[in-house]
Amino acid sequence: MNAHEVLQALNARPFKPFRITLTTGEEVPVNNRDSVLVNASRTSILTLDGDDWHIVDLAHVAKLTFTGEPSTEQLTG
Repeated sequence: MNAHEVLQALNARPFKPFRITLTTGEEVPVNNRDSVLVNASRTSILTLDGDDWHIVDLAHVAKLTFTGEPSTEQLTG
């Protein structure tokens, strides 16, 4: 897994929600592309999950699991 694959998932049209599994086993949900910020060097992301936020070092991503179908809003956005 590499940063490019995570960025592709974030930019997919239509966007499909996914879960990032880190090398530590921690899982980070990504339910909406608007809840994610990518740093300028594209090595880390900040993702919001309700009131929780996660900083993810993209070098530590083990896998992506797609968790659902795109919503109607995501299909038109």
